Amino acid sequence: MRRLVGDPWFYPVLFAASGIFFAVWGTVNRNLAVIASSLVLLSFALRYLRATRVRSRPLAGAEAHVAAGGVVVFWRPGCQYCMTLIKALTPAERAAASWVNIWTDAEAAAALRRLHARREGREHEAVPTVWARKKDFIVADDASRARLKDMLRAATPAQEGSAR
Repeated sequence: MRRLVGDPWFYPVLFAASGIFFAVWGTVNRNLAVIASSLVLLSFALRYLRATRVRSRPLAGAEAHVAAGGVVVFWRPGCQYCMTLIKALTPAERAAASWVNIWTDAEAAAALRRLHARREGREHEAVPTVWARKKDFIVADDASRARLKDMLRAATPAQEGSAR
């Protein structure tokens, strides 16, 4: 189940299908409240569509990317902080990072926990987390987003490889 929910397309499809179902049901029953609910669900579908703008790569490729001077962003679909980060980055900045989905790659989740344990002394899976050669941090505010943008401008672009 986690594999299915971890795919970036899951939430937009779920909300769009639910919104269409409720729109038809509300129209047939002439119920404005149900039709209004369908519009809310369709707006959620548009909101989560941003998650499909990044291409997740396996952790093995991400390690090579960091070694070459690149930037890796650990993320998971549906995370509001990840959505905010994706929205804040330009297409070129998104392409410069290697995105690793921790819900579809168990090795990546374990690596993220080790990364946090080394830095903070406890394991957790807080995302979005940036990993570069000598620094790693959680992107949680405007200052850390600006720091990431600076790193992406100076980083080696992510290589096209196998995507998940």
